[in-house]
Amino acid sequence: MRYQIAFSTTWALGAVLAAALAGGVAAEPAPQGLSDQSVAGAVHLAEAQLQSDPAAVAQAETPSASSASGTTFRDCAECPEMVVVPAGKFMMGSEDGADDEKPVHEVVIAKPFAVGKFEVTFEEYDACAAGGGCVNHQHPSDAGWGRGRHPVIAMPWMWVSGYLEWLSQKTGKHYRLLTEAEWEYAARAGTTTKYAFGDTITHDQANFSAGKQGQGRTVEVGSYPPNAWGLYDMHGNVWEWVEDCYEVDYEKAPADGSAYVYPRCPTRVARGGSWDYEADDLRSSLRYAVRPYYGVDEIGFRVARSLE
Repeated sequence: MRYQIAFSTTWALGAVLAAALAGGVAAEPAPQGLSDQSVAGAVHLAEAQLQSDPAAVAQAETPSASSASGTTFRDCAECPEMVVVPAGKFMMGSEDGADDEKPVHEVVIAKPFAVGKFEVTFEEYDACAAGGGCVNHQHPSDAGWGRGRHPVIAMPWMWVSGYLEWLSQKTGKHYRLLTEAEWEYAARAGTTTKYAFGDTITHDQANFSAGKQGQGRTVEVGSYPPNAWGLYDMHGNVWEWVEDCYEVDYEKAPADGSAYVYPRCPTRVARGGSWDYEADDLRSSLRYAVRPYYGVDEIGFRVARSLE
């Protein structure tokens, strides 16, 4: 069963944080441990500046997506490349969307966090299987489309944890799925429009259906332009699992960006649309309710981790 979501939003972005991060973290892959120290230093510097400079606080609340950070790091050679996303706030949901996109509500992301620059690829997932991890689902099908830098597919939500656990053990950092609020915040990248690129989206900007259902396929990650925060394929290519249980509206939605979860919830949330869905299903706010044991060729995932 499908549901949908979109929204109008105001947001606050840490412009000083972005500037500090741009100068404090290497843009190329770094040895394990070094990247985390660099990220932590940039975060602490930015927080100190914001606390001590009233002008900086005013600037941080100016809704300008251009001030977002695109700083990247990698915790190991086989690890996904990560992008630091700044703290801020935004309005989640859509007055023009489906019922499950309402009520529109403010969400505050109190701290910067890191998001996978791309959807997790077969190359990255196969490294987990080769390294002794992902034991419950070692070889998901690529549907004959190719592995390598294609996004991993045929991944039920219930087996994603195997990859996250392997990555966490390998790096000593806690890798996880994004929460639903974090995902929408990252996908919007400071925008209030339907997509990160405006109120329309084209086949030059994302991989989605051309009107012939089942006639498309995934493409290699990074084949289309990134959003303002340097994140690729937030619209299209594959739906992306998030941590949250699905709820029919936002009445119980946390305001702090955390996940809405409860034991044995029957349905999880996927975001972003896919190669087999139309443009309207790629909106930043649209939601997709999926059983956690479904592993289909339209759903993959992206990783996140906190920066403490």
